[in-house]
This record gives sequence, structure tokens and C-alpha cells, in this order.
Amino acid sequence: MKSKVFVVIAAVVLMAATAFAKPLVSVSITAEKEVKTVKNGEKVKQKVPATSVDPGDVVFYTMSYVNSGDEAATAAVMDDPIPKGTLYVSGSAYGEGAEITFSIDGGKTFKKPSLLTYEFKSPNGAIEKRSASPEEYTHIRWTVSVIPPRVSGKVGFQVRMK
Repeated sequence: MKSKVFVVIAAVVLMAATAFAKPLVSVSITAEKEVKTVKNGEKVKQKVPATSVDPGDVVFYTMSYVNSGDEAATAAVMDDPIPKGTLYVSGSAYGEGAEITFSIDGGKTFKKPSLLTYEFKSPNGAIEKRSASPEEYTHIRWTVSVIPPRVSGKVGFQVRMK
């Protein structure tokens, strides 16, 4: 009889563990800038924390993510606003395995750059459509289709200080 009780208890424990297994994705972000230094008599570029920036400086934003859960995270979405006082550097967004889309309306809607358009009234009163330029982007979204358990990755972009 003891072996039957043990089997039942083991089955309950396994079901409980399965019921609590889920993805657990955490994200951290860093902001860095490149500086030129002299190392072994040679000028080299290195990234340092962007604790102070000047107009024209390029800041590199990197979001590191990790799924520390027991299940894959599917359709994981990471949004990041483009900081005020900066301009997105065209073509700088990256993220292996991520679909990258942009917003020009404060993060309400996201589309690929070729589909980002807006309407405006021309001087003659006609309503015209224009393609948005990278300088008009307000947010970036990365959608990663699958982040397996215990897997990490990075996404990022660059901005130029106004």
C-alpha cells in the first residue's frame, strides 16, 4: 500500500510543477557611447556608460533579455521609446530573430518602415500621404517569436543627441 501512496504523491508533485512552469523573461537596458582612448600607443574606440553626453554624440542602447522560466516565451514583445532630445540613427536597430517595427504616434501603432505613412494637408488644402522618416520615429518594438527556456539575447539601437 505504501508504494501506491508514493506514486500518487509523486504524480501530484509532477502535476504541480507542470502547472507552475511558465516563461519568465526579464529585460535590462544599458546606454553607452563610444570614446577614443589610447591603448598600447594606439588610438582605439571603446564603449563606456553614457553618463554624460553632448549634442551630436551617438548613444548605443542595448536591451539584454533572458528567459529564466521553464517554458518557451512565444511572441515576446519589447518596446522602447526613442528618448526625447534624440534622433533615431537610421538602420541601427538590431535583434537576431526579432521582427523590428517602429511607431510614429507615441507607441500606439507599430509598422515596418516601408509602411509608416501619415496624412497631412498641403498648402493648397489637398490631403496627401507621406512616408515617415527615421527622425519621426517615436518608439521601436522587437517581437521575438520564441525565446526558449534559459536562453538570452540582445536587441538594440542607436540615437544621435540633438
